[in-house]
Parts: sequence; structure tokens; C-alpha cells
Amino acid sequence: MRKSKLKLNKKVTSLILSFFVSILLFLSKDFGQIKHFKLKFSNFFSALYKPKAFFNNINYLSSENDSLLNHIKIISEENLNLKQRIRTINDHLNYDKKLNKLIHNFTFTPAKVINHSLTKSTHIFNVNVGINDGISKSYKAVINYDGNLVGKTWYVSEETTQVHKISDRNFHVYVKTENEVFGQFSFKSGKWGIIESVSKQYEKSLNIGDIFYTTDDSNIYPEKIPVAKIIDIQNRRNELELYVKVEIIADLNSLKNIFIVQ
Repeated sequence: MRKSKLKLNKKVTSLILSFFVSILLFLSKDFGQIKHFKLKFSNFFSALYKPKAFFNNINYLSSENDSLLNHIKIISEENLNLKQRIRTINDHLNYDKKLNKLIHNFTFTPAKVINHSLTKSTHIFNVNVGINDGISKSYKAVINYDGNLVGKTWYVSEETTQVHKISDRNFHVYVKTENEVFGQFSFKSGKWGIIESVSKQYEKSLNIGDIFYTTDDSNIYPEKIPVAKIIDIQNRRNELELYVKVEIIADLNSLKNIFIVQ
């Protein structure tokens, strides 16, 4: 009995060894059918690894996509900043052209603000130039270093000059836009005023942000000095004129130096 079991085990072992040897010999051949079977066999095992590679690729592509989206966002922000800088540069260039025209026809006398009026009802400040510095006794335009209208000269002594600020309710100046819409600036409160005498027929010619400039209708102000920009336009019933609300462009609260334009 024992001998028969040993013989059986030997036969089984021999069969297993023969099977593996046959497989090895089979896979080492390059005949057409065998080669085809080898390809199928290899594809079967390689397919077992494909899902893992597929999901790895998805994770990689997702990470790359997030990186690209972030890069696009950064580029878009930089593009917007560049556009804003270009607009600012163009605004300065356009203003420089206007200022150059003024310089050829007028004299700009620099002055330093030395004190402000103590009364709230009158908006007046004094500067450190006067008759001895060539300042005329007649009214003259006063602008800040950015070229925006601040006011006009009021009383001139030998060494100092009083300046009447645009933020006084008694201050009025004729103005116009680039496309020739005329009116009169009148101060109201804070930094804002209104443009009076604007006919309703010009409603389509005005836009929020448009700037009103001085006109050449008087001997006080040179033409094209920026005064105020539009912040609201209303076509009110039962009124013949447009309601045009504007904001003074010059920063009147931080005045330290000005030009008197003659």
C-alpha cells in the first residue's frame, strides 16, 4: 500500500514537472499560432495592471489641470493690471499734451500753502507769493500739481495771496466736456457739485465718468483745466434741464503746493 502511494506521488510530480516544461517550451517558440497565443497571454496579464495605470493618469491629469487653471488665473490678473497701467500712462500722456499747450501761453507760478481760513462758511487759504513775486491783482486760476482746478486768486498782497477754493458755495465756473456740452459748475457739499444749465437734448452726449473742463470764456481760466467728473445723470420730469451731479477732481484736503496760472 505504501509503495503504491509513493508510485502515485512520483507520477503526479512527474506530470506537474512535464506540464511546466511544456509551457516553457511552448512560450519559447515563435510559430504563428503560438506567437498569437503568447500575445493574448501577455495582454491578459498586462490588462490586470491597466486600471491602476488609468487611475494614476487621471490623478496626474487632474493635478496638471488645476495647475494650468491657476496659471491662467495669474496671467489674467497680470493682464488686467497691465491694461490698467496702460490706461493710466495714456491718461498722463494726454494730460501732458494739454499741459504743454497751456505752458506755451501762460505762466505758472509755484506757491506753498501757509494756512487755511478758520471759518467754515468761506473756503479760503493763503499761499506764500504775492505782488512782489509777479502775481496779478486780478483773478487768476489756481491748480494743484496734478493740473486740476483748485480755485482762483482772491486778494493779493505784497507777499501773500488768498485763494478762493472751488468748494465754496459762492464759487462758479463755466465748464464743458470733450464733446462740447456746456454748463456751469456750482458747489453743493463735501466733494460734489452740480452742472447747471445742461439742456435735456444733450442727455445721450453725457456718460458717467465724463470730465468737465474750464472754457476759454473768461480771462481767469485757461481752457481745458479739469474741474469735475460726472457721477450721476438724471432726466427729471417737469424740469427743462438735466440733473448732472459731479465730483471735484482735485484733492482739496491735502493741498500743500499749488500753481497760480497767469
